[in-house]
Amino acid sequence: MKVLLIDDSSSNSNWGDRAAADSLKLMILKSGANGITNITETELTHSNFHNASGQRQVNTRRRSAKEILKMFIPPILMKVREILTYRVPLSIDDDIIPKRWQDFEHHSRHICTNQQLYSDLLNTIAWSDIIVVHGCELHRNGRDYRAALFLIYIAKIHFGKPVIIVNLTIDFLDPEIRQIAEHVLPLLDDVVCRDSVSAERSKELCNGRFAPDTAFIFKAASPDEWLPVSRRLTYFDVWPDTCQFDPGAQYICIGGSSIFLYNSQYNPIEGYLQLLEHLMSIYSGQVILCASGGTDESLFKPIAAYLKLPLIALRTPVQQAVDILGNAQAYVGGRWHGGIFALTGGTPIIPLASKTFKMQVLAQMAGLPVHVFDALNLAGQKDAIGKQLLCCLEQGDELRSRLRQWAEDQSEKCWDNVTYLKNFSERM
Repeated sequence: MKVLLIDDSSSNSNWGDRAAADSLKLMILKSGANGITNITETELTHSNFHNASGQRQVNTRRRSAKEILKMFIPPILMKVREILTYRVPLSIDDDIIPKRWQDFEHHSRHICTNQQLYSDLLNTIAWSDIIVVHGCELHRNGRDYRAALFLIYIAKIHFGKPVIIVNLTIDFLDPEIRQIAEHVLPLLDDVVCRDSVSAERSKELCNGRFAPDTAFIFKAASPDEWLPVSRRLTYFDVWPDTCQFDPGAQYICIGGSSIFLYNSQYNPIEGYLQLLEHLMSIYSGQVILCASGGTDESLFKPIAAYLKLPLIALRTPVQQAVDILGNAQAYVGGRWHGGIFALTGGTPIIPLASKTFKMQVLAQMAGLPVHVFDALNLAGQKDAIGKQLLCCLEQGDELRSRLRQWAEDQSEKCWDNVTYLKNFSERM
């Protein structure tokens, strides 16, 4: 069975992107694949999918000719021009990924009739027995989301390939991406959502279902296994950064949030400083900063230096990050996969708001309080966050044991992401 994996997010340094993609690739191999080729998240974001010898990258900052024309041409004339040029052939400099559902067929036919330019992509699709699409977050009209849906369309409509999507989140904030999804998702042979809310929403569009995130396959090492190794000199250092703390002593982990990606005008440093100073006044153990994404690392480096706190760097290996979070007393953060890493070891999470509803639904699924604290107002929320932290700590081993058992159950069920793939392999 030859598998094409679309949106291999291991090209992203983010802990969660690496964890979910690496675990999915393992599942694909365990399901009977004897070959995997991939299209990475980076390619979905930037590539125009021309052959490697003539590859061009999309300059997303370049102002298009249409945008320039809009500064000089009255809107009514622009509408007429759109009607007249709708079927004009695409040029090599056009972005091949359509921005609207109405352009999907036009753009896909351009690819299929220009094989000399797109033969690498077309041959890869033709080579595959089945296509697995990983982890689209259908909320904003990002190019990577549209590119994944566009490649699904080509594979289904022009090649008739079986295609499944797993680790899907549905939180439509943009009408264009919703319209595209409404047409593309029903084409799929299997739609697997990683949270219960997305699974329920998917039923409006297709026969979607729920399976836990593939990252639940990772498990935090027990203290007896972990401490003899983790206490060794420089164990937590990730060059060029250094990190010193005692994993055998009590500690909590503080994470960032994906919400800051879409609120660049907001500077969260002051809020985190006030939150951290408050937590350190009520908690006697160590406080560890965890940079699971690029924005987190940029945020936490100056804070760690100012408060002299340990920082777990972005390029920390995934399994090591799982062990750190899974052995903490609590995790305060707005990162979905950071929360999953923590829960695998029984660590309770105090969720901060993220770019979607994911932190709320993760807490709900784990049976924890579902109140999500405003990551854009940490100073105003610090007392409430501190109270929630102390409440979790008071519940001690009983809470940890329950959460660890729940995560173990999710670890078994997450293999359901590849049920269709396993059945397909057996039929070959």
